[in-house]
Amino acid sequence: MALSLHAAARSHTGPRPDNQDSGLVSPSLVAVADGVGGNVGGAVASSLVIGWLAPMGRELEADLPDGGLADLVSACNERIRTAVGHRPRLEGMATTLSAIGVVGDAAVLVHIGDSRAYRWRAPELVQLTRDHTLVQALIDAGSITEAEALVHPQRSAVYAALHGGTDDVEGLEVLSVDLQPGDRLLVCSDGLSGALPPQVMAELLAVAENPDQAAATLLGAALAAPASDNVTVVVADVLDDMVDGIPPTRYRTVGAASSARDETVEVLEALWPGPSTGAFRPVTSPGTPTG
Repeated sequence: MALSLHAAARSHTGPRPDNQDSGLVSPSLVAVADGVGGNVGGAVASSLVIGWLAPMGRELEADLPDGGLADLVSACNERIRTAVGHRPRLEGMATTLSAIGVVGDAAVLVHIGDSRAYRWRAPELVQLTRDHTLVQALIDAGSITEAEALVHPQRSAVYAALHGGTDDVEGLEVLSVDLQPGDRLLVCSDGLSGALPPQVMAELLAVAENPDQAAATLLGAALAAPASDNVTVVVADVLDDMVDGIPPTRYRTVGAASSARDETVEVLEALWPGPSTGAFRPVTSPGTPTG
């Protein structure tokens, strides 16, 4: 059995003036990166990461246990460091990343920061990631409750992210994920998970006819909540490639990675002239609001 992903994505600025989130869908890889709020170049950082992963996600390395995702993320981190070296005004830019890839009949999750990944398998929604945040550390230590964390003044503070500071990506988690055909995945920025409780996300995932409808409904519910941040939603149905017969789609990006911000393109063209900048301009889903 070979697994594949039938996915859709939505992204919106929410109440913010610009979108620092980026999302990716492809037959083998789905991902969300959220530029760390308040840092210069957050949108550039998330765009660089998703722009690098996008063409690679069409087919991961079948001979590597993690599909080569850990190496890809290290390369993303290197891109951030190189960009900062050539554009000092971007010093301090960083991004979260949550991504799920399928390789044959196996699946792998890479995660850093406070974007999240969930698996819906009726009748249960399971959170696959653990937030790398101060409030989560306080919850784990028993210092505050989950209810107190929702209103904590430091609730958005992350202690791990891709920032290009070192060769090793400190704090990156690489985990095997139990997936089977019929599962539905949700990968999102904290703009969604902070606006909607898990039971609401579970209900909307359960009733949607397809990933596109699920992503659109989740986005609409988050904006109505209302969301306090950018909102990016990626929903993917897990398929058996040999049975389901849905043809694979091209990779697509949403959010900052699809808007081709002038500063991001400037960085790409300065550091990686030629085909690399072309890979940064993938097709977005028709009608998808990218903010």
